Amino acid sequence: MITPFINFSGRCNEAIAFYEKVFNGQDKRIMRFIDAPPNPDYPIPEYMKEYVLHAEMTISDTKISFSDTQQGVVPGNMISLAVNFPSEDEVKDTFNKLKEDGEVLMELSPQFFSPMYGWVKDKFGIGWQIICQ
Repeated sequence: MITPFINFSGRCNEAIAFYEKVFNGQDKRIMRFIDAPPNPDYPIPEYMKEYVLHAEMTISDTKISFSDTQQGVVPGNMISLAVNFPSEDEVKDTFNKLKEDGEVLMELSPQFFSPMYGWVKDKFGIGWQIICQ
């Protein structure tokens, strides 16, 4: 399954509420940065604690993911595609193929939400979040 993933720069809560109203969104779930396990290597700035770390909502039978990001977002470059794989080998293989002539945005590594996750922009400028279930 491929999930559209939309990033915002501090306005994710506002956007989710808007899309929920416009599209009659269903099954909304929101996790804020303050809800994540603390990581001393990546402290969360005070202003971001209530920002959205990850949210999901179903719109027209499609699950859409949302988040705020510390990196600046540029209108038109706010959407990436998230792909879930059942094994770490599939994650590594796909990630390595996508990064050829592309740009690694986040190296493959274990995360609290996945045993293996990485984010890469392919040679065509498309962002892919590769996730092990």
